[in-house]
Amino acid sequence: MEKQTRLNPRRQPISNVMQPINPWLSWYAKLLVGATFCLIFLGGMVTSTNAGLSVPDWPTSYGYNMFTFPIDKWVGLIAFEHTHRLLASGVGLMTTILVAWIWRNRWAVPAALAVCAAVTGAVAMTLPHVPGLAGPAESLTRGLIIMHFNIWSFAAAFVVMLLTTEKDRWRYGQPWVQWLGFGAFLLVCVQGTLGGLRVTEVSIVLAMIHACTAQAFLCLLVIIAAALSPHWERAQGTAQGLGAVKGLGWAMVAVIYCQLMIGAVMRHLHAGLSIPTFPDSFGRWIPPMLNERVEINFAHRVGALVVVLTMIALLVAVFTSGRKCAPLVRIGCGLLLAVLVQIGLGASVIWFAREPVITSLHVVNGAAVLATALLLAMRATRLSALPQRAAGEWKQAQYQEAHA
Repeated sequence: MEKQTRLNPRRQPISNVMQPINPWLSWYAKLLVGATFCLIFLGGMVTSTNAGLSVPDWPTSYGYNMFTFPIDKWVGLIAFEHTHRLLASGVGLMTTILVAWIWRNRWAVPAALAVCAAVTGAVAMTLPHVPGLAGPAESLTRGLIIMHFNIWSFAAAFVVMLLTTEKDRWRYGQPWVQWLGFGAFLLVCVQGTLGGLRVTEVSIVLAMIHACTAQAFLCLLVIIAAALSPHWERAQGTAQGLGAVKGLGWAMVAVIYCQLMIGAVMRHLHAGLSIPTFPDSFGRWIPPMLNERVEINFAHRVGALVVVLTMIALLVAVFTSGRKCAPLVRIGCGLLLAVLVQIGLGASVIWFAREPVITSLHVVNGAAVLATALLLAMRATRLSALPQRAAGEWKQAQYQEAHA
């Protein structure tokens, strides 16, 4: 009787039971992915127009609170930078709501907001009385300290509430989805801090890290959105012989991410036109390495070739061993289209002398290529695991029947 009770899922703690995915949650996760693509495009516009320091202070905007900065002052390059800040704040809030929703924790967000308001108010009232931080000359330093307390007091309170309250409630998705969302929340806090330090420290290196972190954050959101999709649990298709697709898929993800890192370095070094011709390089296939900007530009072109070759190998595997799996074929076709568009946009960046909109579209389409490759790798991994999963479920059923 004791063994039977242990095996009966109805007698298990409710926290171990997975709640069926809420369709509204699935759509919300996809909406957040879309908002992140918009944020990456806007970040590309900020870099392409050299608007990164058009608002020289942070967390304030020309001395105003970020959210009360007068609209009539949103002129020229300031509009790009300030809009980027506001959209980034919106994405951060949306990420917080997504994580609380996945964990089904109704108190985490309001409690974190209350703690954040209390801590921020206390710090704002205390700092003017601290020796060395008093007076108008230290207003920017005080603002920076206040914003750090604002961000990280909210983050700390949210994490504590998430991990300590409502443990008896069902969760949405598998445990790894919950912890991946947890990681996405921490990463968006780090990303906000990096964005602020990039301004206050006037650091190109931090700007490069900020750009690369944005792509990593997008990857986490894509994985979460895919795992929360109804199609994830209903995955079907021929799951035999997909080892090559899975391996090449994850290799494609790694290659694309490295290529995006090189592109971020190239953009922030303003090396996009260091080789002003395409497809040749100064009339040659291998240009003279005149300086580091030419080297990084040529490395980006070589990286694009590596991406194309990896994609060809991946698509060959998809259309051979994975041809009977319709989802893999559809994603493979989408990947091919995205890479072709990316090549055209990359050439147009040269031909149109880094026109900001074209350059930003090249950035955001590169993110789309990464997301598509990630979806393909995830789908191949999921389908490859189906036989093992079915075998495990069969063994568990046999065990329960034998000990009933």
